[in-house]
Amino acid sequence: MNNVKSIHAAALSWYAANARAFPWRRERDPYRILLSEMMSQQTQISRVIAYYKRWLRLFPTLSDLALASKGDVLREWSGLGYNSRALRLHALAKTVVAEYDGKLPRTVAALEELPGIGRYTAHAVVCCAYRKAVPVVDVNIRRIFSRTFFDVHAADEMQSDRDAWTIAARVLPNTKVFQWNQSLMDIGALFCTARSPKCGLCPLSKFCMSAASPSFLLPVKKKRSSEPGFNGIPRRLYRGRILKLLHAGPMSEDDIAQRLWSKFGDGETEWLRHVLGQMEKSSLIARRGKKISVAA
Repeated sequence: MNNVKSIHAAALSWYAANARAFPWRRERDPYRILLSEMMSQQTQISRVIAYYKRWLRLFPTLSDLALASKGDVLREWSGLGYNSRALRLHALAKTVVAEYDGKLPRTVAALEELPGIGRYTAHAVVCCAYRKAVPVVDVNIRRIFSRTFFDVHAADEMQSDRDAWTIAARVLPNTKVFQWNQSLMDIGALFCTARSPKCGLCPLSKFCMSAASPSFLLPVKKKRSSEPGFNGIPRRLYRGRILKLLHAGPMSEDDIAQRLWSKFGDGETEWLRHVLGQMEKSSLIARRGKKISVAA
């Protein structure tokens, strides 16, 4: 891996002048950083910012979040998608209050033991909140390392997650680790994109082993999602719609079906019953007789 110091300098110089302005980047509160990371999973950052600000007005600390009901938590998360993230964050808050006096642990190992925190999130919190010199690998950084340090021939070629973490540890700078990790995330999001990399604008292009490859620069066709759904609509969107309906009050299965579809038959009813059963197992909803409500 040649030119690592030059790559450090180029990335840090670009970041100093062009860093994206997110409210959590000015934070050192680990809860706020954790919240931003969990909200940002598989969600556009532009949508996250409004939710992030509103959430903190309602649940400014982990202790406040731990005291909230599941219904309140799901209501405030509604529209952000992947509602199980909200439940994991709620469970985490209760655990941290019970076991850590309401304060998030300061080590990667301890953080990974908490509900909903994986390797990336644990490293991100430790780096951003506590400014510890640890590597961080998200999909953007993995993509940059795959392209910069290897001669790939298509934009969708990627090194394994394990290899990316190994590289991240090897190329970690001695100083400004927070800025380094954030710069890579920004460069990956803005220039070293998944399907149409903008090598001509990328501050790392002159160090990149793949940037000059004609085949690498060919656009990658978006793969069709294999996400389960019904009538062409992903199941997760139906789950979100169902929760939004139930925030207004308990409903029967027929009530829900009538609001989801103008016309429905046995196929829709059977599919809805299956989805409701999954949501109940996930503790998103609860049943009392024929009525269904958001979990308390």
